[in-house]
Amino acid sequence: MRKPYGRWEEMRPDDLEAVLDAAPVAYVPLGTFEHHGWHLPVCFDAIKAHALCLRAAERTGGVVLPTFYYGTGGGHIGYKWTIILPEEPIRPILEATLDHLARFGFRVVVVLTGHYAGEQVAMVHRLAEEAEARNQGTRFIGLTEPEITTPLPGDTMGGDHAAKYETSIALELNPAWVQMDRLVEGRDPERVAMPETPRSAGSTHDPTHPLYAIYGQDPRAHASPETGRKLVDEIVARLAAMVENALREG
Repeated sequence: MRKPYGRWEEMRPDDLEAVLDAAPVAYVPLGTFEHHGWHLPVCFDAIKAHALCLRAAERTGGVVLPTFYYGTGGGHIGYKWTIILPEEPIRPILEATLDHLARFGFRVVVVLTGHYAGEQVAMVHRLAEEAEARNQGTRFIGLTEPEITTPLPGDTMGGDHAAKYETSIALELNPAWVQMDRLVEGRDPERVAMPETPRSAGSTHDPTHPLYAIYGQDPRAHASPETGRKLVDEIVARLAAMVENALREG
């Protein structure tokens, strides 16, 4: 029998109590506001993390919190439509959220960040470790999805940014998020970039290039729904197994 699960923002108190009784698991998805090429939404990291958490919750039961959209670090600071903050204003909000979840009675709390700049990943790992030390009886798991995926052929980074890996995941989670026909050249750099936006001759920092803001393999040639399905199935299965193991061990 499937355990109850749901989106926190759509649930009533009695619904949350029922989930807590049957599957005391809370998923906290994190992302950021960040340029993801011309073909993906600017908040892709956030909506990706939320969708992955929902799929995992379908298996384990539990509740998925609304995505926390503010993130830190990365190579797109200065890009138009990108909002990256220092860790200092972000951390206290997340610390308080994790502590509240433990006090409510959740036994496993997953913090999944779809934005995996080094600064963000370090923050998430540290938040989980410190929250677990403060809240005995609750297991906190902080991670990114590349940490639980098998590297793809040609993948030297562990995931990517709006390239083969992320675009394939988007094609599986919600094909409407992907508009490959937007990957064309010729945009006005004075309109689509800011004075402080990094510029270089390479495609990643050339706002007139079809592959602007993309790190990794060209999604036009390498991304596919089949690759996305394989990745998402692996992420969800491994994340669900981590949660179920934590519940048994706790």
